[in-house]
Amino acid sequence: MTLGTKVILHGATKPSNIEQDGYEPDLFAGRIVEIPSNMQTRISYDTDNRQEYIGYGAKGLLSSADGWLIHKFTYDGNSFRITLRQSAYGIWDNRTILVFE
Repeated sequence: MTLGTKVILHGATKPSNIEQDGYEPDLFAGRIVEIPSNMQTRISYDTDNRQEYIGYGAKGLLSSADGWLIHKFTYDGNSFRITLRQSAYGIWDNRTILVFE
């Protein structure tokens, strides 16, 4: 038997078809989908009209308030493919001085 190729049962309940379909055996983990339905999104573009920062905050959160999840994008040498996405939490208006990891 190869690792990660068998559904392992614990207890008396067999996983449903939906649970089995959402399982990634190669990663030994279940898949999830994030849907930020209660959030607003802000996008900042660089001088080449590429997305440089994308921020997510609660509905009504001011751009000057703390509580934003902000992603910063780095592009390849051709300037059209994203090669790195880094994240930070903070104030949207301060996005250019945040420490991204």
